[in-house]
Amino acid sequence: MMQLPPQQLLPILLGTALAAAGWMQGAQWKSLAREDNPSDSVEVVALQQQIDQLTKENEALRSLSQGGGAFAVPPELVTRIEKQLSLSFRSTPIIHQIANEELRDRVAASIEARFGPGGIDDREKAYKLVGWLGPEDRLLGQLSALRAVGARAWFDEVSGEGWVTDRFQLENVPDQASLLRVLTRILLEQHYPMAKGEITDETMRARDALHTGVAAGVEAKYYQDNARSIGFMSLKQDNEASQLLLSMPPFLQGLMSFLSQEGKTFADQAILQSQDQLHKALHQPPTKTAELMYLFERNLPDKKVTLPTTPGEIVLEDSGGALGLRLWLDPLGDVQASRDIAEQLVDDQWRLYATDDRTHHLIWIVEFADAATTTKALTGFCGMGSYFTGSDTDLTPGKPAQTPEGRWLTIDRPSPTSLRLQNTANP
Repeated sequence: MMQLPPQQLLPILLGTALAAAGWMQGAQWKSLAREDNPSDSVEVVALQQQIDQLTKENEALRSLSQGGGAFAVPPELVTRIEKQLSLSFRSTPIIHQIANEELRDRVAASIEARFGPGGIDDREKAYKLVGWLGPEDRLLGQLSALRAVGARAWFDEVSGEGWVTDRFQLENVPDQASLLRVLTRILLEQHYPMAKGEITDETMRARDALHTGVAAGVEAKYYQDNARSIGFMSLKQDNEASQLLLSMPPFLQGLMSFLSQEGKTFADQAILQSQDQLHKALHQPPTKTAELMYLFERNLPDKKVTLPTTPGEIVLEDSGGALGLRLWLDPLGDVQASRDIAEQLVDDQWRLYATDDRTHHLIWIVEFADAATTTKALTGFCGMGSYFTGSDTDLTPGKPAQTPEGRWLTIDRPSPTSLRLQNTANP
C-alpha cells in the first residue's frame, strides 16, 4: 500500500478534521433547534464533546504541520496506563518532538493561551499588589521556566497534546516515566476535560492538582516496578530543576509543590478507597484548594464575600483560596500557624481595578469562620504589612502606610470575621 509523505498527508488530515467538525457543528445547531424533545440536550452534550475532541486533534495536526515532527509512542506504555487507570484512550495520543531550547517558548505560548489576551499580565499586576510576587518578578517567564527547565516531556493543557525534547531518550527509564506522566495527562484530559465557561484560578489549581497527582502516581509506580533494573539514577536533571525552583519566589514554589504533593496525596487517598472513587473524583473534581490541603471534614459557615463598588474599570477578579492565603502568610515564619488560619478560611475575593491606563489598585477581602481566627489572622496581616512597607513595626489597622514604591497599603477589619487589604496609588 502506497504511503503519502507527511507534507502531503497533513493537509488531507487537516481538511478532513475541519470538515468533520463543521458537519458536527451543523448537527449541533439542528439539535438546538428541536427544543421540545428532552433527549436533545443529551445529544447536544455528546456532539459538543465530539466537536471539542476534533478541535483539539485539528490543533495538534496544525502544530505538527508547522514543524517538530511526531513521536511514536510505544504501544506497551499506552496499554500500561489504560490498564492501571481502567480507562481507554478515546483517540490516539499525540506527542510532538521539539528542540530543547524551544520548549520554554512553547510553554509560554500555552500559558498565555490558557489565560486569554492579557490574562497573565493582569495576574502579574494583581499578584504584585497582593504581595505574592515581588516588584522584579516576571510571572510568565518564571512559570515557563519552572515547567520547561530540565523537562524531557511536557503536557500542554490547552491542546491536550504532549511534547518531548530532543534530549529525550526512550531507552532510559526516567524518560519513559516522564512520557508515562504526559500520556496520563492526555488520557485524563480526554475523559475529564476542563469545564466550559469562566473558571477561577482557585478551581483551576484544584483540578490541575488532581490530574497532576494521578499522573505522578502512575510515574511513581513505574519507577517502583523498574527499581531493580535502573538502580541509582543520576540526579543532574532533577538538580537543575530543583535549583531553579529554589530561586523562585515562595509563592511560585508553593504552587508547584501543591500540584505535585497535595495533588498526589489526594489522588492516592482516592485510589486507596477504590478505582471507582478515583473516577468519581475525576468526574467531580475539587473546586477549592482547601479540599486537597485538608483531607477531613471542615464545618464552615456558608458565607460569601461581596466586594464593594470601586472606582474606574474592573480589570480582573479572582480568589486566592486557602492555598493563596497560606502562601501569603508563610513568610512570617510560622508555617503551622498560617496553615491553621487558612484552614478556617470561608471565602475570599480580590479585585484588580484601574482608574486610568497606568494606575492600578487592588482590594482583597477575606472571610473567616469565627472571630478568634480573624483576630489571629489580623496579627499576621499587620505583620505582613510591615514586611511590604519596610516598617520596623506592624501596621496599625485602618491606617494607610506607604510602600517603597510610593503606593499605599491599608489593612482593616470591616466585620468581626473579615479582613480587608487595599493597595492603592493614593492614600
